[in-house]
Amino acid sequence: MELRKLLIIILLAQLAGLPAHAQELLFTPENGLSGWSEGDGSLRLFLGQRRAFHVRSYGQNQRDGSFTLKQTVTFEGQETQSRSWTIRQITPLNYTGTLSDAAGTVSGHTTGQRLSLKYRVKGPFVMHQILELMPDGKTIDNVGHITLLGIPVGFLHETIRFGN
Repeated sequence: MELRKLLIIILLAQLAGLPAHAQELLFTPENGLSGWSEGDGSLRLFLGQRRAFHVRSYGQNQRDGSFTLKQTVTFEGQETQSRSWTIRQITPLNYTGTLSDAAGTVSGHTTGQRLSLKYRVKGPFVMHQILELMPDGKTIDNVGHITLLGIPVGFLHETIRFGN
């Protein structure tokens, strides 16, 4: 469902006087990541310096029921790279998927306005991201932690904006 339609439904629910918990926006891949978006952020690994990056994405539902997100990622001073996500709902609020540059399966879970994703990056490194849809419905705060055998070794922070 498109984000605009969902926001209209929420507004109508508020006007109808439904309980507050029924009005909460649920962050799913479809309603949080559909359409064009751009993100700017930074990644820091180990004790290294922060590396700025820019991401341009396009997400859409597929006929087979999956959701795809195509991205171009540019780290400061490097060539642009392409990557793609394919995400499927396996149970209400739970997802599985693939990421072209991940080493294995992506798992996901939605809780309210947050989508948590976890996957192996390379070798024993694991990325755990929490994407939170902000109240404006047009911005997502993406915070990622990279661990090696459970020990934190990297940090990612990105602000994603829609309607670009």
